[in-house]
Order: sequence, then structure tokens, then C-alpha cells
Amino acid sequence: MSLQVDLKLDGELLLAVVKGTVSTVDETWRILKQICDTALEKHLNRILIDSLGTQGVTTTFDRYHIGAKMVTYCGEHKLWPTLALVGQPPVVDGFGGLVAKNRWLVTETFPSRKEALVWLTHRT
Repeated sequence: MSLQVDLKLDGELLLAVVKGTVSTVDETWRILKQICDTALEKHLNRILIDSLGTQGVTTTFDRYHIGAKMVTYCGEHKLWPTLALVGQPPVVDGFGGLVAKNRWLVTETFPSRKEALVWLTHRT
């Protein structure tokens, strides 16, 4: 099953629940771009991406590329969200988030949605 995302608005938060198999950078980027575009359209600056329903493995270079591309896209569109990413290795290991964080995108990676929500609540 390819990647799919279910987007829900919860007040000032965009909740993106991603499911499926991570197979290519392009497919992963398609989902992230959809999330960013929705945040832009709805004028939301808090995003929680729950990737617990995903499986697959990406290379370190792919995770680097995705993190860097996310920052570039956000900068081009003047979207500077507070982004919480929920997931478990090997799909989510925090490296892509670290790449984005090192480029000034406020990002953290969490093992559970509950921890991510607490962090997002205290960041605003």
C-alpha cells in the first residue's frame, strides 16, 4: 500500500495521520507537501505528523534530502510551523527532523502522539 495521509483540523493544530509503506523519496515528499499546503491554506502553524501507521526503510541520504527539502519548501512559502513528528524506527529515527531543526525549522520527534501534543502545547 502506498502512503496515504488523513488530515484533520483540531483548533489551531493540523493533525496528519500517515499510513502505508515508505518506498520512495518522491512519495514521501508528496505527502509532506500535501501537509504543508494544507497548513498554508488553513493558516496553521502547529503540525503533528503521526507516522506510527507506516512501515518501510529509507536511506540516511533520503532522510537528509527530505528534511532539507521540507525547510526549503517552507521558506519559499513563508510557512514556519512548529512540527512534531511521531514515529518509530526504522521509518522514523529523528534524522530528517534533525536536519530540518538544524536549518531553523522548529521540529521534534516523539515515540507517541501524547508526548508530541504536550510539546506542541508548551511551544505556543
